[in-house]
Amino acid sequence: MKTKRYLLATAGGVVAASAAGQVAANAKDLQPAAASWEGLYVGLHVGANWQQATTNTAYNSPVSTVTHASGFIGGGQVGYNWQHGTFVYGLEADASWLTGKGKTANAKGKNATNRIEWLATARARAGLAVGDTMAYITGGLALGGVKNTTVVCPGCLKSESKTRVGWTVGGGVEHMWNRNWSVALEALYVDLGKSDTVVDVADPADSQSHFTNQAVIGRVKVNYKF
Repeated sequence: MKTKRYLLATAGGVVAASAAGQVAANAKDLQPAAASWEGLYVGLHVGANWQQATTNTAYNSPVSTVTHASGFIGGGQVGYNWQHGTFVYGLEADASWLTGKGKTANAKGKNATNRIEWLATARARAGLAVGDTMAYITGGLALGGVKNTTVVCPGCLKSESKTRVGWTVGGGVEHMWNRNWSVALEALYVDLGKSDTVVDVADPADSQSHFTNQAVIGRVKVNYKF
């Protein structure tokens, strides 16, 4: 009888352990897989831009004119992420079209118009992911198509339409809906540097103009990860 009871107890223990193991395995299967940010992605973005430009003119007497503009920004982006634990880093490039033009005249009647018509950036990104949400910083190269005009005296107009090279820095928060789709809020500061131009080629020493163009961008991005 003792042997029989021992065998029954042993068999019961084995069955219970097997059942517990199966329950644990099933529970593990039901747990959602850890979010993976690694891989290639493409997307679109929309938002707003706020531009500031400065025109410094040395014709007759030095004058500095500042313009402000605000408008729409829209475009697309492509990038690739790598992930090590909660640390995510990658590269992203984008192209955008902007609206908005600044125009002003100073007390001496010398006026200026300034705008950034398009913008492209190539940036590095680095962030920390907590589950399906990531906070990141970003920065890199910026290319922009600018159009600047200044009128310093009757008949003395200088207009430039060119591509300028500068830099950008910013950050954002991105949330993953599922393994493929994510949405992000991002802010960037862009500085396209300074360009020099001559208003009157007959007197270049006394007719230099300098243009600077900057922008602050806020946008919503939707990405699809392959």
